[in-house]
Amino acid sequence: MIYRVFHPVPALSDIVEHYWYSKIDLTASALQQYATPLLQGLVFNFKQQPEHHSYNGKTITLDRSAYVFGQSLSPRVVNSNEKGVDIVGVKFKPLGITKLTGINMSCLADKIVDAEDLWGNELKQLCDEMQSATMLEKTINVLERFLLKKYLSTKLHYRIENAHNALMLINQHQGNIDIKSLQVQTNTSRKTLERAFMNYLGVPPKLYSRIVRFNAVKTIIDRSAFDGNLTKLALDFGFYDCSHFIAEFKNFSGSTPHNYLKTVPVNLVVKD
Repeated sequence: MIYRVFHPVPALSDIVEHYWYSKIDLTASALQQYATPLLQGLVFNFKQQPEHHSYNGKTITLDRSAYVFGQSLSPRVVNSNEKGVDIVGVKFKPLGITKLTGINMSCLADKIVDAEDLWGNELKQLCDEMQSATMLEKTINVLERFLLKKYLSTKLHYRIENAHNALMLINQHQGNIDIKSLQVQTNTSRKTLERAFMNYLGVPPKLYSRIVRFNAVKTIIDRSAFDGNLTKLALDFGFYDCSHFIAEFKNFSGSTPHNYLKTVPVNLVVKD
């Protein structure tokens, strides 16, 4: 397995979290389960090795050169074929895609779309140039030039600052903040805040906060130092009670917290 991460140039640090390259050789198809991530991305699969993504009762087969991923709202199962994985990807910051394209992000929420639908022949030319690069670093450089050109040519409404300011607060509080507090601290009405999130992120602020909180909880559970006290964890993150915590965790992971703990590679004593 090869996995490498590349950081963006300063001019793109406002929209790109990082780039990655992943190569995995398989002798049989592999099934992987993913809890709802905080992720909007762009993935290049130049060898067009099919992957099947299942979520919300549907399955999408990815067999084209590049796909754009909107913010996920649910867990998903990915089935990679026996040819393995060989991809270059971009992890965008929460407002990255809208700053890059100017599109209304509500059309991308919980969706995976062919990148050619967004960029047409430009995408084909980009893929050709990326594949012609002689080194992985040069492939990333080609991609960055494309992203920077798009970023600099996109004009956005000033209301994107409402979403930006609210996102900062949500992240600071690890999702444990109510909408009224967001309104007050960003000096916006509920309607304005909702519209800004739907336009620039694709999901309502309350739902995005829930996903942020879930990921913060999951990060703690994944750590080897977690003591297994799920009740305390639920209270620390502002859940009403254990039932609320269990339902929310299962909604975004597909598993109860107790069952998820069993998959973490550390022997823990689960405390009620």
